[in-house]
Amino acid sequence: MNIETQNKLIIISSPSGAGKTTLCKLLIKKMKNVKLSISYTSRNKRLNEVNGKDYYFVSKTKFEKLKEQNFFIETAKNFNNLYGSPFRNINNSRKRNELILFDIDWKGARNIRKHYNKTNIIDFFILPPSKSELKRRLIKRGRDNNEEIKLRLSYAFDEMKHYKEYRYVLINENVQNTVNHIKKIIEYNQLIRDQNIKLTKKLKKIINFQ
Repeated sequence: MNIETQNKLIIISSPSGAGKTTLCKLLIKKMKNVKLSISYTSRNKRLNEVNGKDYYFVSKTKFEKLKEQNFFIETAKNFNNLYGSPFRNINNSRKRNELILFDIDWKGARNIRKHYNKTNIIDFFILPPSKSELKRRLIKRGRDNNEEIKLRLSYAFDEMKHYKEYRYVLINENVQNTVNHIKKIIEYNQLIRDQNIKLTKKLKKIINFQ
């Protein structure tokens, strides 16, 4: 069942290594009214990560309990780790009249579309310039060994098949250009929304007057 919401839900998805997390961080810096939906995860915290800022890090047992309580809008399992977006993030952003940004995969995006009306969702799928460039970026990150990189590439090629499910598809050749394109698209959608709200209010006045 789709639910109407007063604020826009922004979804950015991409295969691992295509740059969605970097794009999300830059977008938040450029747009003060956009806030990141911080996900819960059962994976271990990396050295440069902060609990409550990058993710909420919990045990698998705790995660499963929250899932049973319908705490999450969507959940996903990637590389044997659990991830989930809590409903409360959307409720809080609505109260503050903010746009909420989801850094999630295509499976999570599907689940959000089941809960919220598509007119309130602006979704982007980010593609790398090429498969060889994607491999180069994964190697450059230095997080994974050769076997893990092969596995991530295999998952990435499968994920890229789902780009047609998104309204906007961008090729991330230059991260600054890409984030600027995302920003313009969001601002355009907000402008259209505001104009529609004004028109609706004007029509109501005319109807009430008659």
